[in-house]
Amino acid sequence: MKQNSVVFFKSLLWAVFCCSLFACAAGQAARTQQPPLSPFAFSDRYVIAVMPFTFKAEKEEYRTSTSKLEDLVIDQLLKTGRYRVVERSRMAAVLKEISLEQMGIVDGASAGRIGKQLGAELILVGQLTAVKPVGDRDSLGIMYRERKGFEVTLQARLIDSRLGEVVASATASGREVQEHKVALGATTGGLSPDETLFNTAAEKAIIQLVHDISVGLAPNLFD
Repeated sequence: MKQNSVVFFKSLLWAVFCCSLFACAAGQAARTQQPPLSPFAFSDRYVIAVMPFTFKAEKEEYRTSTSKLEDLVIDQLLKTGRYRVVERSRMAAVLKEISLEQMGIVDGASAGRIGKQLGAELILVGQLTAVKPVGDRDSLGIMYRERKGFEVTLQARLIDSRLGEVVASATASGREVQEHKVALGATTGGLSPDETLFNTAAEKAIIQLVHDISVGLAPNLFD
């Protein structure tokens, strides 16, 4: 009788634990996906220059992460089919010339100067505003679940280099959390390195950010 009670108790723990894991996984799986934007004809695409992202978050240990954001943004801009992107090396040379490479401050006048030198119609100015590490561990005897990840928040402005005006702005957050579960000797899931988790969260934020600043654009604005 005692042995049957122990087996029943373990089975009950397993059921409760599995239900909690399933509920968490279901909550994480629910993500909003934006419909793809309609691409423009090649001749109607905007020439855009992407400024280096500036760091405005509180946690200084993530400052160097801004260097990864430009490539992710450029890749996503190209995927929309609405832009032709100025090479980063050309942008870096111009910023160095006008002493903006470390400042990240672009007003109407400097946007016009950058645009003129690069032949860019639009300038994208971005900021990394928040990095929130996510992590916890739930334990129930010999069963446990460990979670780890990041939530990344970005802001961007799209500046018309000809008029020196902001034509679009947006804020977006991306979240990537992974789980490692152990229950009665069975193991599921796994935890990637912090860099991978950060990059995935940042990419999700960038997908949303680029969509939001691009959705209102019409072709041939500068014709």
